[in-house]
Amino acid sequence: MSKKNIVAQTLLLCLDLLLISMAIFLAVFIRNNILPNIMLFEPVSYIEYLVYPFPYVIIVTLFMWFGLYTRRYDLWQESLFIIKVCFISFIIIFATLALGKNIEYYSRAVLLLSLFLSVIFLPIGRYFLKKSLFRLGLWERKVKFIGNLNKNEIGIFNSPHVGYVLSKDDTYDVIFISSGDKSVSELNDLIESNKLLNREVLFIPVLNQYDFTQSVLYNNFSTRLNLFTLENKLLGKQNKILKYLLDYVLVLSTLPFWGGLILLISIKLKLEDPKGKIFFLQKRLGQEGKIFYCYKFRTMVSDQSFMQQWLIDNPEERDYYAVYHKYINDPRITKFGHFLRRTSLDELPQLFNVLKGDMSLVGNRPYMVEEQQKMKDAASIILMSKPGVTGLWQVSGRSDVSFEERLQIDSWYIKNWSIWNDIVILFKTVGVVLRKDGAS
Repeated sequence: MSKKNIVAQTLLLCLDLLLISMAIFLAVFIRNNILPNIMLFEPVSYIEYLVYPFPYVIIVTLFMWFGLYTRRYDLWQESLFIIKVCFISFIIIFATLALGKNIEYYSRAVLLLSLFLSVIFLPIGRYFLKKSLFRLGLWERKVKFIGNLNKNEIGIFNSPHVGYVLSKDDTYDVIFISSGDKSVSELNDLIESNKLLNREVLFIPVLNQYDFTQSVLYNNFSTRLNLFTLENKLLGKQNKILKYLLDYVLVLSTLPFWGGLILLISIKLKLEDPKGKIFFLQKRLGQEGKIFYCYKFRTMVSDQSFMQQWLIDNPEERDYYAVYHKYINDPRITKFGHFLRRTSLDELPQLFNVLKGDMSLVGNRPYMVEEQQKMKDAASIILMSKPGVTGLWQVSGRSDVSFEERLQIDSWYIKNWSIWNDIVILFKTVGVVLRKDGAS
């Protein structure tokens, strides 16, 4: 291990300890100063909780177990491991105190709050520290890539959080092998030669349409075979119920916020065009190909009779639409309509579709009815689930991807669905909206 890696890991460890202590301090503060206004609580000692070593030891030990100091996870996978660690830590600490008959001496509110706050502080703190370490050259690892780089693989080297950089010379710490154009014997030789030199070997499998982190890997010792499971979790009854509950809990709990927004936008649209409609209804493909009316705010002018001549005058727009199913500079969109689209607020009425059961909060964006034939074999996979108000396509390039790329992205989402993926997409959607990176 290089000196740079040791320094980086030490700084990460120190940051984790600092953030855990901050979480405990804030938890005690809330317990002493806010909760007594709601429930009758006696104040507890800050020092008693800050010097209690068990939370620090358990969390750091589990971080080491999950490889959070050595492995290069992206932000979202690292965040998932942090949530798991904090949940396991709470169970271990609570059980230990209960078995030792010390539970009455420690506030359960402080334990719960400190671990909840750790889930917030640790991913954010690590994100900014890793960015700083990467800029200083302490978090980067030089990579030699063997194979042909595609667009997704290039993205691996654009993340300061992961820290991999393509080597420009013959010095490198890690070897990436893309297996697509290599024979089995070539792959074995490459892996063995680099393992002998104590280099880290990362292998990109041929089956790149599956998320193997959700698979279970089995080793059959007697036959020396590795087996892994692949399943469509979205078809499971429990997962369907979980996704259904996530939709309704989030939509109903935020009803006052988005309901008020819809009211304000509706008033603005009526003031601009008293004769125009507020909502635009369009037939779209739902689950199993069922056709439903998808709600959106009207963002275009009512009179579109000029479009035929405009397309004759702008053939490049017609060609662009043939590929992306959108226009570069659509003259039908109003000034306020551009704002609604950039912020994705035009799609807010689709929350009514969620309540009706036509759509889900997260899923593949609903396809037009006439697009079903163009979807070909992908239709049987994509239409297995309800379409979503937001989806992987939105946070992976939005309107800048071709129809074929969109089909690939949507198929990947269905094949590799998990509740965590839905949560990540929801968080990323917030970023898209705040950056005004919506559909053009």
